[in-house]
Amino acid sequence: MTQGHVTHAAQAGVHVLRYFGTVNFTLAPGLDRFLQGLIRTGKVSGLVFDLSAAESLDSTNLGLMARVNEQVHDLGAANSVIVSTNEDLEAILRSMGFDQTFDLVAASGTRPTPTNAQPIDAATPSAAELRRTLLDAHRALMRLSEAGRLEFEPVVACMERDQVS
Repeated sequence: MTQGHVTHAAQAGVHVLRYFGTVNFTLAPGLDRFLQGLIRTGKVSGLVFDLSAAESLDSTNLGLMARVNEQVHDLGAANSVIVSTNEDLEAILRSMGFDQTFDLVAASGTRPTPTNAQPIDAATPSAAELRRTLLDAHRALMRLSEAGRLEFEPVVACMERDQVS
């Protein structure tokens, strides 16, 4: 497995996030900080999540994608796009309801990295930031579909109990 990272490139308000390797929950807080900064600028006309170089994504990163998609919809942007070359990942996305609020595009072969792509800083998050990101992401997965609600409701309930403790 290759250590995960995410790059960013933009043109005319469309932001492309390209995922590489194994993208796990430790990257999510830094990615969330970056995306919230983009959203605060109000200059997001679209998001493309390019998963063609990703080996795997965990539920936290999928939930972060769902939550950010909700936020850009609220700003009036079109459906976010997910590009994938992995049939197994596409099946997971469909089973979780991503095809209901995202445009899923199956791509073949390797895709060139945009020349202006920059890595997104994934500095080590604080424990509190990591807990908040995990909880917010899994709540978004619950809102995505009935299947997501059934799958992640117990996870969210457990995280909420731990947060109170």
